[in-house]
Amino acid sequence: MTKEDCRTNALKCYRVAQKAADRDVRRMLLDLAVQWRELAGQIEQLQWGNAPEPILRGARPTLH
Repeated sequence: MTKEDCRTNALKCYRVAQKAADRDVRRMLLDLAVQWRELAGQIEQLQWGNAPEPILRGARPTLH
């Protein structure tokens, strides 16, 4: 999957969300759109070789 694929999926989610009558469905689709955009950004960073260290949920950051 490419960053372009992820951005395309984000746009699809956004467009469907705009037409969704149910508020919960709309919110879920907008959340998915955000996640697709974030994934595209992560892929882009990996391609450029400057990926940030992964953040583990619930984990405390390590101080150096």
